[in-house]
Amino acid sequence: MESILYAEIYMLCVTIVWLCRYWSSQRSSNSMSERWLGSMLAGFLFSFISNVCFTLFNSIIPPFFLTRGLIWFFKTCYHIFLCVGVFCWCGYADAECRGKLFITKKRLLLTALPLLGMVGLILSNLWTHSMFTLDEAGYVRHGMFQVEMGATVLFTSFFSIKLLLHARNESDPIKRGHQHLVASFPVSLLIAWALSVAGESIPVICVAITIELLCLFMGTSTQQISLDKLTQVNNRQNLLGFLDYKLANHDEKLFLLMMDLDYFKTINDTYGHLEGDDALVRAARALKLACGSFKRRPYIARYGGDEFIVVIESTKPEADMLVERIRESLNAQNASTQRPYTLAFSIGMAEFHPGMNANDLIEAADNCLYEIKRARPKG
Repeated sequence: MESILYAEIYMLCVTIVWLCRYWSSQRSSNSMSERWLGSMLAGFLFSFISNVCFTLFNSIIPPFFLTRGLIWFFKTCYHIFLCVGVFCWCGYADAECRGKLFITKKRLLLTALPLLGMVGLILSNLWTHSMFTLDEAGYVRHGMFQVEMGATVLFTSFFSIKLLLHARNESDPIKRGHQHLVASFPVSLLIAWALSVAGESIPVICVAITIELLCLFMGTSTQQISLDKLTQVNNRQNLLGFLDYKLANHDEKLFLLMMDLDYFKTINDTYGHLEGDDALVRAARALKLACGSFKRRPYIARYGGDEFIVVIESTKPEADMLVERIRESLNAQNASTQRPYTLAFSIGMAEFHPGMNANDLIEAADNCLYEIKRARPKG
């Protein structure tokens, strides 16, 4: 009866993780975070499936001559894929804080060395039996299992601390909350590891990981809802909520940049709407690159059509520097893509003053933008 309950809990976890993996694969976003999330879900899914198979062949299915080899195989796969899932979580956490430890093959390999060492340790257990044994007493853990869990907690804690430090400078409260949630993963592992000392009768590690994965998937889905599907920057609805929050919670001066693409209608009429969409995507990419160089990352949103808004909490000189960085970034986009037209932003800036609401601040920046465009030479 205990083995059946154990298998049922694991099968429930497999179902939840599989559904998260399936729904994740249906999303249109192909960001680095999404790719690592999908890989992480797949890694833990294979780990859980391996343990279900282990339980079935070890305790439920009547034994036959291949059973012993199979149960060793499935339990070994469980540990290997557990390490793979943890490594993919590290990639996900690094992508969330825009880190650079996984962006090249060389760095990826160096970061993967602890994983490869752990996989070697797991495989060596087939001869040394230093991690676990399978005998008449059942599945028995040994000292190297504690080493595996300890190394896992330490490895993930490094990326968790890195993500928490990054979250301190995140301007969007939704993203910051999600980053805090991601960073809680090693804490869940540590608690589950401590509880698992009582034995294997309740699969606490599996349950803890599944709860974390479900929360991560839901948090990622919430972020997807707040993004503009074409440009993958925040949408107008998220912008208004952010401004309501930020106007009441800021430490430094607050500036809003309203901008639109010059002659965007001409691009649409001359080269078609698909090219117009591509121009918007490249403009959003230029904004991301320009804002990425600031310690406290400015907030970017698509306001509508070819209009974008950037909010920066800083000093006036730094806000002026952001305007120049945006223009430089867009010029670099033009040079790299070599389209038959040139993308350029007209940018209006407004500073928040006490008594203003979100609409007042947007209107002030929009009026500044209008004046800039009106003063521009015709033709």
